[in-house]
Amino acid sequence: MTQPTRDRLLLVCLCALAVTAGCLGASVESDGTGVGGDTNADETAVRVTDVVDGDTVDVRFANGSEDTVRLLGVDTPEVHVENDPDEFEGVPDTEAGRSCLRSQGEAASSFAVDRLADRQVTLRFDPLADRRGGYGRLLAYVVVGNETFNAALLERGHARLYDSEFQQRDEYAALEREARENGRGVWSCAS
Repeated sequence: MTQPTRDRLLLVCLCALAVTAGCLGASVESDGTGVGGDTNADETAVRVTDVVDGDTVDVRFANGSEDTVRLLGVDTPEVHVENDPDEFEGVPDTEAGRSCLRSQGEAASSFAVDRLADRQVTLRFDPLADRRGGYGRLLAYVVVGNETFNAALLERGHARLYDSEFQQRDEYAALEREARENGRGVWSCAS
């Protein structure tokens, strides 16, 4: 092979490599998440920019993009709209039941603010769950320090198990059961 042919081949390879690298860096998942620029990641580091409520946070990725995350597998009582006591087993559908749930929703939100606000956390994605929920929010476990915040909500009674499919479901069901049996958090509202 002559030198000019070798040079052209090298140039073609370098161009192909540059094009491929550019395409990979700008790729977006088929579900449109584009998570932190790394679409195949099982987890990614983010900064929590706002705590919406006990089970929803806004985050900023390292590349500057922002998104809303719904904590996978858990549901805290609402603070921005009315609660449905039927969603929390044993909580009476009365004004007292709704008032108790509202108070517990505020406690869950305060817990989230204390643990997550303006903190660097890791989002972990579950292979059994969709990357996005019905409202277009990312679905993830939120890990802060060495603790999965989703599980901490259940353990302390700040949340109920959300009816969906995910790998930690059995563990989360046990955490909810223990909190319910001990009347912690939302389960103190049960009659």
